[in-house]
Amino acid sequence: MIRLPFSKIFPFLFILTSASLYPVPLDPDQKVYQPGETFTEDFIRIDFPEKALVRTESRKRWRAVPLKDRPWLAIWRKLDRVGEETLGTKVLEAVFPDTTPEKFSIYRTEILRWSKEDNSGGNPLQLYFFLLRKEDKAYTFYIAFYKERQDLKEWFSNPNRYLNPQ
Repeated sequence: MIRLPFSKIFPFLFILTSASLYPVPLDPDQKVYQPGETFTEDFIRIDFPEKALVRTESRKRWRAVPLKDRPWLAIWRKLDRVGEETLGTKVLEAVFPDTTPEKFSIYRTEILRWSKEDNSGGNPLQLYFFLLRKEDKAYTFYIAFYKERQDLKEWFSNPNRYLNPQ
C-alpha cells in the first residue's frame, strides 16, 4: 500500500476545496432559470414553465430550452434598428400567407401573434410567432412546443408571461 504524506496531499485538497467555493460558470453566456425566476430586459419579462437553460447567442438574441425532456423551445430577439420591426412583420406575413395576425395591446405594448401547427420528426408542434412593440423598442418571439401538451399551450399563449408592466 502506498502512503503519501499529508503535506503532499494538502495542496490538492486546498485547490479542490477552493474551486468549489468560488465556482466559475463554464459558459458565461448561459444561465439556468428555476421555476418562478424571471428573465428581464427592457419591457420584456419571461417566465418559463419549468427549469430552463437560457443562452445568450448574441448581444440581442436569446434561446431557452427546458433541461428535462425538451418539449418546448423559445427564441427571442431584440430589434434595435429603425424599421426593423416592419421588415420582421413583412417576413412573418410571407411565412403565413393569407393569415392575419391577432392584434392586441397589453401594458401599452402592441402585440402581433401568428400561430401555426407543424410536424417535425413525426412530432406535431404548435408554433407561435410574436412581434412585441413598445415605444421605440421591439422584440420578436418564436415559440415551439408539443401540440398535445395543453399545459404548455396555456402557458405560452398568454403574452402576460412575456411583458413587464413598467
